[in-house]
Formats: sequence, structure tokens, C-alpha cells
Amino acid sequence: MDADVLLKIFAGLAAIVSVWFGFSSIKRKQNANPAIASADERERYHWRYARWGIRTVHFLLGIYLLWMIISFILT
Repeated sequence: MDADVLLKIFAGLAAIVSVWFGFSSIKRKQNANPAIASADERERYHWRYARWGIRTVHFLLGIYLLWMIISFILT
């Protein structure tokens, strides 16, 4: 019986950490060389749709995982 409670506490903490890391922003350092900085900006611009798709899939999987954890904790 204690193992179930500990597992549910661990699942709740894992969900909290997952949400925390999911909403934390990524801080990018800009390169001191202006040519490299502009190339990095162009590359990020060209890959923006792929990043949006990956973020959307990541968000949907996160919601699904959160739903599974909540249903596990409540049962």
C-alpha cells in the first residue's frame, strides 16, 4: 500500500518538473561575431515552421502525459 502512495507522489513530482521545464524559456547567447550571429538568425528563420511543428507535438504529448498522470493519481 505504501508503494502505491510513493509512486503517486513520485508521479506528481515528475509532472510538476515536466511542466516547469516545458514552460521555461531557452536563453540563447548571441555570438560576438556579427557574421555568425546573422547566419544563426537566418537559420532559425528558415527552420521556424519545423520548430513550430515540434513544439506543437511536444505540447500535445505533454498534455497527454499530464492527463495520464492525473488519472493515475486520482485512481
